[in-house]
Amino acid sequence: MRKNYVYAFLAIIIVFTIVGYYSINKPVQTSFENEEQLTATDVYWSYEGAYGPAEWVNVDSSYEACGRGELQSPINIEVAKTAKQKLNEEIHLNYEEAIFSIENNGHTIQANSTSVDNSLLIEDEKYDLTAIHFHSPSEHQLNGQYFDMEAHLFHESENGDLAVIGLFIKSGEENKLLAEMWEEMPADGNEAAKILQNPINLQQLLPEEKSVFQYVGSLTTPPCTEGVNWFILEQPIEMSNEQINQFSSIFLQNNRPIQKLNDRDVYRIELN
Repeated sequence: MRKNYVYAFLAIIIVFTIVGYYSINKPVQTSFENEEQLTATDVYWSYEGAYGPAEWVNVDSSYEACGRGELQSPINIEVAKTAKQKLNEEIHLNYEEAIFSIENNGHTIQANSTSVDNSLLIEDEKYDLTAIHFHSPSEHQLNGQYFDMEAHLFHESENGDLAVIGLFIKSGEENKLLAEMWEEMPADGNEAAKILQNPINLQQLLPEEKSVFQYVGSLTTPPCTEGVNWFILEQPIEMSNEQINQFSSIFLQNNRPIQKLNDRDVYRIELN
């Protein structure tokens, strides 16, 4: 009988030893406070700390342009140093009413186009509107000054070329065109995208004055791809303090720091 107790005791010791070994040698699972900020390729980046803009170049090998590119965005636009550009080809906006879906992708609130009815025509090449997203405060500066927010309207051609229209946003009247989008704005990145019920007419969203600053830059988020054709409207649009604060309560600061101009030309043109 005593032998049986001894064997049982030894068996228990062996079991605990094995469990302890595997517990100690178990691979460590890396976790982040905001797991919703993982990209489609499971590469984490953020706007602050160890994974912030200064470290994007080290986060993933495909982000090399974020630290070593020469045509990076955003930039400070100095109006006095811009040049008036005479265009040989007309740049034309083809905007109509369209339905959008809205999501929180962990980095911003993004409205995705559900149609190809909206486009930008540059030198006879059509760029279809794909999405709109927002930054707080603005990413670009005008004469060294930030605005409360900035909207980016993304367009892509059949060849994969990118063109972005940037809208400065300042505090003022409620933006009724974006009211439903703001009502449905998901605070949680784990929520599924929502399709808005009412169409948005982007032509009405744009300011009356179509004076634009144009330059060649990059995406302002990883992988910071260069060769993006930027069109920044000089006249800001308005949002109420409530709307601006609602966005800031989700994303207090999601703008990339100003990048070096590196002898690039910034032109002042008119959109049609």
